[in-house]
Amino acid sequence: MTQVKAWAGYLLPKLGQFLFVVVATYTLVFVLVHFLPGDPLIAALAAKGGASTVIDPAELDALRVQYGLDGTLWQQYFGHLIAAARGDLGVSISTGVPVTEMIARAFPFSVQIASLALLFGVTSAVLITFLAYAAPWPWLRQLLLQIPPFGIAVPAFLSGLLLISVFAFTLGWLPSAGARSFDAAILPAITLALPVGALFFQVFSSAVLEAQNSPYVFTAVAKGVPPRRIFTKHLLRNALLPSITILGLLIGYLAGGTAVVETVFSRDGIGRMTVNAVLARDINVIQGVVLLVGAIYALVNLLVDVAYGFIDPRTRIGGGVPSRARLGAKK
Repeated sequence: MTQVKAWAGYLLPKLGQFLFVVVATYTLVFVLVHFLPGDPLIAALAAKGGASTVIDPAELDALRVQYGLDGTLWQQYFGHLIAAARGDLGVSISTGVPVTEMIARAFPFSVQIASLALLFGVTSAVLITFLAYAAPWPWLRQLLLQIPPFGIAVPAFLSGLLLISVFAFTLGWLPSAGARSFDAAILPAITLALPVGALFFQVFSSAVLEAQNSPYVFTAVAKGVPPRRIFTKHLLRNALLPSITILGLLIGYLAGGTAVVETVFSRDGIGRMTVNAVLARDINVIQGVVLLVGAIYALVNLLVDVAYGFIDPRTRIGGGVPSRARLGAKK
């Protein structure tokens, strides 16, 4: 019963934070898109049909009702919020297709490259960290530690264009565009993996190198334990907590960071759909996508907090005192 109360006290504030982030994200994007100069519906129709588009006032009123843009701003705010809670994100002004349906079609393509990017980035960061730890010469260790920061220094659009030039146009190994085959996702995933792997490497390698100076690692080295076993058995475990934190942030970054990559590689996905919606002033699509990204980011952080509670019980309110300490206190 004590553990149940501990988990309840730990999770309820996290759930409240999750709801707050989602509602705050919706509020912010609603304010931004509705307080831009001009009527959002007229601007979207003008972007769709040209600046000379003329619409009958009665037809315009009917369109406002169709797209949920009738009534006062407060009515629109709460109406869209309640509808979003039911899974209804409105209808796209530029295409006339429900936003939920558009997201459902594009979302799997973004998930594919985001998942591959996370896999490539984390795997390469762990591998380079291990090689730096096991390197017999200090100069080689320092060289390996300097490689990942280049992933942050080089912009994604530039690295994407370089990858297309080398592996698509010069070598012909991989396609330069498209989203219908698995090999078409490799170059976009590598482009995203460069900054993702570099950011993860900064935290993971620091945690590993800090744990390297611990007494138990010194003892393992003195006993002749191979470096690979020390790395997998001791160093990885101690680098787990800070790595989980940055992993949650990276997943949130990937949820909204695909726009440039999908544009460079002419690939369908959430990011490219958002860019097209901004150009078309399609506020229903913009609101729906931003709300989805905010919800994913909040959900990932909630899962990270739950994982923290499992990995390190001290983070749970009232449930973090080790059993030996409790027994010692009773004595």
